[in-house]
Amino acid sequence: RGDPKEHIRFKIQPINKPRIDDSPMLHPFWAAGFSFSRGHFLVNVPYDPYLPFVFQGEEILQSIRAFTFGYDFYAPIRNVAFHIYAMKENLEKRRNVHKFDENEIIFPGVKKHSYLRLIGISGTTRPAMDYFRLEEEKYGLGQVRTREQFFQTFGIHPETRTVEEGLCGFVQGSVGSKTSMHTQFTPHLRYDKMGIDYSRIDYRHRTPQRTETQVSEKELEYLRERLRQSKTAADEDEEAREEERSK
Repeated sequence: RGDPKEHIRFKIQPINKPRIDDSPMLHPFWAAGFSFSRGHFLVNVPYDPYLPFVFQGEEILQSIRAFTFGYDFYAPIRNVAFHIYAMKENLEKRRNVHKFDENEIIFPGVKKHSYLRLIGISGTTRPAMDYFRLEEEKYGLGQVRTREQFFQTFGIHPETRTVEEGLCGFVQGSVGSKTSMHTQFTPHLRYDKMGIDYSRIDYRHRTPQRTETQVSEKELEYLRERLRQSKTAADEDEEAREEERSK
């Protein structure tokens, strides 16, 4: 219990051209690597100092906490920053950078208790586990919305530790469709412009049902890339044969 693997973690986010071109695009999650807001966000949803050695899991916790305080998240419609991860030619250089977690061995058990607190406050695993509750009224949930609304809307099932698939497709809008999370939810902006009124939203995300003829965007792009690679290889083979014939 309290294993870091038990909480919800984000996978690689899709990099696609947004289907919204007149404003930032509404999203369900907060991203640590690109977070800008008015100062009252950190006053109302301050970072929890009782989570030492937590890396994976911070974003889903902050997403849920901010949601319960009435905050919404928007992504810019064009890329303005990027992060260099440890991969490919950059792998060895980045691996040698010191990280905060090398001190875990000095404080045995602390990381486990941090994740117990993260899971307990976020409610992403049921039944609830006992955890360190100091100053939870300051670093816990808000009263504007409930975390159950968050789970129900975005297809998260703490009891079974499962999530519905295909949420990215709903957020960004499917191919050939003008509907997305943004277009469906923003008409329900509160009269005072202080966030989406989720009491007026009855959307419940569920894994899309596919027919035999349906292919996801990811699968389609994979097939296109395989086709491009095959064509490139065929062209190279033809060039090689032409070169041999000309000798």
